[in-house]
Amino acid sequence: MKTLVPLTTRELSIILKWRSEIENWSDDKRVLSKIKDAHDKSVDLYLSSLQIDIVRGWCEQELGGHYGGGIVTNMEEHSILKKLKIV
Repeated sequence: MKTLVPLTTRELSIILKWRSEIENWSDDKRVLSKIKDAHDKSVDLYLSSLQIDIVRGWCEQELGGHYGGGIVTNMEEHSILKKLKIV
């Protein structure tokens, strides 16, 4: 089942910057392709629960570990994390 992930175009841009290059992980490539498509076409993003978990993992990699292991975010990054946790 696919779930609507209510990210804005700006938030999708941030995620795309985090993952400008993906190694040979097919699941990551599929998720990145869906995000690029939603961003470029300004359409809603629908992901499976596994795909949402992948994006959550990207967030944790990108935002975790700063200043002694805590997560440090700006308002947009905080919004992305919050939206990923509620879907």
